Amino acid sequence: MDQEPLSAILGLDIGRINTRASLFTISDGKYHLLDSGMVATSLGPGLHLGTGAGCAMQALQENSGHVILKAEGGLVMPATAVGLGVDSVAMTASAGPRIKIALLGLSEQGSLKAGRALTDSMMLEPVGVFSAEVLLNESSAVDELIRTRPDVIFLTGGEDGGAEGPTLRWVEVLRWLYALLPDQVKPTLVYSGNPDLERIVRRRLEPLTALQISPNIQPAVDEWDLVPAQNLIEREILRVWEERLTGFSDITGLTQTLSGTNGFLFGRMMRYLMRTIEPSQGAKRERGILLVDLGGGSTTISAGMGGQTGTVIMDAWEDAPIGGMDDLCRAAHRWSVAPVTENEARQYVTEHALHQAVVPETMKELSLSQAAARYRLQRGVKQLSENHPWFDLNSANLGHFEPVIASGAVLSQAPSPGQAMLVLLDGLQPCGITTLVLDRYHLLPLLGAAGEAQPALPVHLLTSDAFVNLGTVISPVSRVSNGRQILNVQVSAEDGTEYSVDIAQGTLRRLVVPEGVKAVLELKPSRQTEIGFGGKGVGGRLKVTSGVLGIVIDARGRPLQLPDEDESRFEQLQSWLWSLSG
Repeated sequence: MDQEPLSAILGLDIGRINTRASLFTISDGKYHLLDSGMVATSLGPGLHLGTGAGCAMQALQENSGHVILKAEGGLVMPATAVGLGVDSVAMTASAGPRIKIALLGLSEQGSLKAGRALTDSMMLEPVGVFSAEVLLNESSAVDELIRTRPDVIFLTGGEDGGAEGPTLRWVEVLRWLYALLPDQVKPTLVYSGNPDLERIVRRRLEPLTALQISPNIQPAVDEWDLVPAQNLIEREILRVWEERLTGFSDITGLTQTLSGTNGFLFGRMMRYLMRTIEPSQGAKRERGILLVDLGGGSTTISAGMGGQTGTVIMDAWEDAPIGGMDDLCRAAHRWSVAPVTENEARQYVTEHALHQAVVPETMKELSLSQAAARYRLQRGVKQLSENHPWFDLNSANLGHFEPVIASGAVLSQAPSPGQAMLVLLDGLQPCGITTLVLDRYHLLPLLGAAGEAQPALPVHLLTSDAFVNLGTVISPVSRVSNGRQILNVQVSAEDGTEYSVDIAQGTLRRLVVPEGVKAVLELKPSRQTEIGFGGKGVGGRLKVTSGVLGIVIDARGRPLQLPDEDESRFEQLQSWLWSLSG
């Protein structure tokens, strides 16, 4: 039996910087975004998250004219008439702290590598990674676990039916640890290893602590299954946030089960989208999807291809590796379109790390903000590829990612679509064929939450004007020198427009086709050029729907090369921006 559609769904997005309230209503059988309201998040000592959520809902009510709040306080639920009340509430959050986790396993290149990929995909802070080598001194291992005081201990190791000895030794070490700790500080234990040991793990450890068991994260060599463990740990993160964030439990109480962290819901939306994609026209390689969120406090990148998915969440400032802030300062200077000095770049990065809610007010600040966003994307893509070897955004041979759906104020509030696209192209540096889509209102995580109750909601919203098609990008890969022709593109649009363009290596070119117009592209690469149709020199036809910026040919090469001399570099960056925004 088909599920009865809800007439009005309220979405709350509790970010580290801003809180947004969005209202989804149904008309003519389709959900759409009616309106939204955004205020600063009421996060910090003496503050209640519900205050910011209430103000965001008040702003939403004023913007939309749809009454959702009672005069005496509280939500009007369920919806009673057109323009009055809501039927359901969904929430996504990224405001909470990372939860401390200790990883226990056998080898760095085995299940612990899968464990690291899991911790990078969630709001977790690894405080220790312990391999079987640590078991040579068990008392030292216990002392270190006590010192780090994790909120969660994640025990893995052994493929299905694999080695049992080291894992059983870890079980005994944990019995020792939990016997020493008082009940109020005992970390939750999650076991996700060899299933043959589950009975022993339960018998030995369940009486001592809160124990959760999920399927093995590495059931076989080079085979990972992170999702069941992510589901368990996600619930633990939300539980801890309800204890530590004033007002968070009041908000989750409104949502029933339609709530989660941004990164977890990003992964859920990725798995949903992977089930819906169809093979792209013409290209002979695997097709994937990439989701990007440049949040005020963190960067989230989620990718899927060939049945595999992966996510990384990286703090924008705090958790950069040793030298990371220096790297960010250098990158901000190097990628700034506006002429800035190294000192100006360092001052901007330092101040923004301390005051993340500050909005750029000058052209230099805007340029530095976008430059930092490029670095964050480059760093996130690198980390995702290290965690998941199947992911290679910068290779024309393995596969292509279409669409790339991106969100974040640095993109949605850019003065022009061309600036948003250039940040994405410079940061991600995709190869082959890509469609860039802008999530204007940061809806993807909310759709992952609300879609649990109303599966039609993501389907309807993803094709609405809340998601802006910036344009199709073709990024040929060639080793020839700059200036040589590497591609011919023949454009035949449904409005009757027809023309042919020769593309030279080292150029960024925008082909004008009116937004929303369908077109057929005949792509003829040179013998040394790969565009994703099955090898060097292989061309074909591609059907596209033109975006805001039409069709973009990014023939600048991979990886992008910038001049070392400041003035030449600024001129190069400005010429690229002019190519897309002029």
